[in-house]
Amino acid sequence: MDKTFDFKKVEEKWQKKWEEEGTYKFDEKSEKPIFSIDTPPPYASGDLHVGHVKNYTEMDIIARFKRMNGFNIFFPIGTDDNGLPTEKYVEKNLGITKDKVSREEFVKKCLEVSEEMYKKVMSTFKRIGLSVDWDYSYRTIKEKAIYVAQKSFIDLYKKGLLERKKEPTIWCPYHQTALAQAVVEDKEKETFLNYLKFKVKETGEELEIATTRPELLPSCVAVFVNPADEKRKHLIGKHAIVPLYNFEVPIIAEEDVDLEFGTGAVMVCTFGDSKDVEWWKKHKLPLKVSINKDGKMNENAGKYSGLKIEEARKAIIEDLKKEGILFKQEKIKQVVGTCWRCHTPVEFIPTEQWFIRIVDHKDELLEAGRKVKWHPEFYEKRYEDWVKNLKWDWCISRQRYYGVPFPVWYCKDCGEIIVAKEDELPVNPMEKKPEKCPKCGSNNIVPETDVMDTWMTSSMTPLIPYGWDNELFKKLYPMTLRPQSHDIIRTWAFYTIVKGIYHFDEIPWTDVLITGFVYAAKGVEMHKSLGTGIDPHEKMDKYGTDVLRYWATSAGLGEDLIYNEQDMVRGKKVVNKIWNAARFISMHMKNIENPKLREVDKWLLTQLNEVIKKATEHYERFEISKARKLVENFFMHTFCDNYLEMIKWRVYNKEDDEGARYTIYHL
Repeated sequence: MDKTFDFKKVEEKWQKKWEEEGTYKFDEKSEKPIFSIDTPPPYASGDLHVGHVKNYTEMDIIARFKRMNGFNIFFPIGTDDNGLPTEKYVEKNLGITKDKVSREEFVKKCLEVSEEMYKKVMSTFKRIGLSVDWDYSYRTIKEKAIYVAQKSFIDLYKKGLLERKKEPTIWCPYHQTALAQAVVEDKEKETFLNYLKFKVKETGEELEIATTRPELLPSCVAVFVNPADEKRKHLIGKHAIVPLYNFEVPIIAEEDVDLEFGTGAVMVCTFGDSKDVEWWKKHKLPLKVSINKDGKMNENAGKYSGLKIEEARKAIIEDLKKEGILFKQEKIKQVVGTCWRCHTPVEFIPTEQWFIRIVDHKDELLEAGRKVKWHPEFYEKRYEDWVKNLKWDWCISRQRYYGVPFPVWYCKDCGEIIVAKEDELPVNPMEKKPEKCPKCGSNNIVPETDVMDTWMTSSMTPLIPYGWDNELFKKLYPMTLRPQSHDIIRTWAFYTIVKGIYHFDEIPWTDVLITGFVYAAKGVEMHKSLGTGIDPHEKMDKYGTDVLRYWATSAGLGEDLIYNEQDMVRGKKVVNKIWNAARFISMHMKNIENPKLREVDKWLLTQLNEVIKKATEHYERFEISKARKLVENFFMHTFCDNYLEMIKWRVYNKEDDEGARYTIYHL
């Protein structure tokens, strides 16, 4: 062994050897028990940071531990490179938007970018020493992923678990696409609660109403009053005149009105928030939409038509003040739903979309979540709370260009929905279409132009690496472990459980391991796009991969971690100590049968066995940081500082060294 540890030389040697010899290949014919990992595919829309490295290293350590214990390891890897994240990357970094180029050009550019990003991500994974089987690597925009996603769609359609319908949809005005409830992020912001005077048509009296969204006055379809409101219940059944617009709306009794908020009377608009949608459905109210898909007011808004929402709000407030209708403003904090990618406040706009039914299957999905073993256990509660609070079915269609196409066409003459046959998959409906409608015989057939939500594909990661209904499927489904971060319990974990139950009546894996976030500093999230991401290659160039992997084991099970350079410095010392100790013992160790052991040798071997036992228990519970700290403490102090110092004279002088040579060999 060299005198000093040249990590670049060592890393290059082993990475090359592992690849050439196929060291970590999954053996399809092996009779060993299988341990399979449903590895999260990172978004291929930017470079990985050290937070990614931490989480994937934890997965790799588990894979290596299980492999050492005699398991046949199925450990695939992939990238999630379809859908909105890739489109956003192209738009932001290349200045190309879908309204400036053709669909074909835009998709081509997205594919080029995703190919580049895939190569970068895979090179990072290889450099950090992941013991994956590269033969099962995948991309969610390539053929095998498209096949699995489209087959999932067809199966759900046949089972009546999927439908196309027009109804109020969560909408991102910036990206101009529908969103699922799971990808809406709540953000707290300061706003004004505006107190307005409505007139009651029949009595002429004033009815005070408070609203945070006066720009939706043209969409007002009713005023609600709680029947328990002694001050206003006499108005139920009468009509209110909407200020500025002077049309009348009914005053309706609704027990769900909060008497403590605002004035206790509420205007219902189509649509200001999810509560408006709920009340609109319950009371079968009319529909008056005043916001377009691009986030601008339409002709129903009158003179405010063409203004952006915020602009319209300011203009209407000024006019309400001039007319003496707005009599008070109160600054409040409000939680607003925003798009997960651009953080634009979402709107609720009636559109035609594809939905997977989940709201009426809550009990079934709650029971499925209880069958999974969660690590740490308390994260099951987050899953449970999410399912219990679901209000919307899963909207899976997106009004974008780049993504998995729906295997669907529509007959323009009779409205028939034509779904592809399974033996046609994967299919692009814009490149190929049925000759005629199976219902009316018309050839006036058009393709579905929407693409699938990226989670529609990602929810099938347990199948994407190896397929569906084949011998490997029988061996590998359900998988053993799903490692993932806590922020996507409501998306990736939930949607994968939905698919497992709907397709196979089985949970998709036995265990879920929740990993934590890495922060650049206290309260500062790590994102490459924000300039807070720390480049793992920079750290590996400086310290070596083993040191970065050492750092990656710093956080407890499910815990977040703040990056600290001192952990890397300590890791460097530990790695050098391992090298130096290994170099010393390699010159002296020997496997001796029936050696004569001294008490100090027996003591060391006893300590070693205790460490092995405890570390194994930690690994079995996925407590990687506890295992590392235990082993590190034993190695640095019990072994190096104490035992090695005590036996050096024995091995150097070759005096009574049988026990020492055997002990260091065994250890």
